Amino acid sequence: MKSIFLLLSLVSLLFSSQALLKSDTPKPVEYVSPKSFAGLWYEIARTYNKFEENCVAATVEYKQLENNKLKVFNRCFEHEIGGELISYTGIVKPLLENNLAQLDKTYYWIFSKEYRIIYLDKSYQTAIMSDKSMENLWIMHRNPFMEEKKLDKLIKYIDKYMDTSKLIFTKQDKNGRYK
Repeated sequence: MKSIFLLLSLVSLLFSSQALLKSDTPKPVEYVSPKSFAGLWYEIARTYNKFEENCVAATVEYKQLENNKLKVFNRCFEHEIGGELISYTGIVKPLLENNLAQLDKTYYWIFSKEYRIIYLDKSYQTAIMSDKSMENLWIMHRNPFMEEKKLDKLIKYIDKYMDTSKLIFTKQDKNGRYK
């Protein structure tokens, strides 16, 4: 009887430690230059969020303002490329003085949420942005398409922290319509 109890305890501990590993979240990157981060990003993949429920060809564009703030323009087509254009704008403020690694996005003056850049390559061509819980996550790239090998590496990286089967891969316009 004691051995069955011990075995059940060990199995329970093993499963709970596995769950803890997935719920752990990555730290933000050390530094993100607001000036270098500004510009157009194409959404490669994301987690579900109500605002993008039917979006295709999604992009986000950041334009630098004073004091390291950025104006953010989110755009996508509803249901199909060439369909109704959906867009909304907001303001991004770094939570650290001149470092965008942790940021606050505000839309319509009242909807505000903190995000972090958890991956950024040195050339500012690829980034992953998420909230602390990893419920909202975006893989972004400066071009509408990313090499499959590179995307696989990014998915493997975030798989340590979340269930990557929940990722939604964004259908993009092969013509880069927002450029």
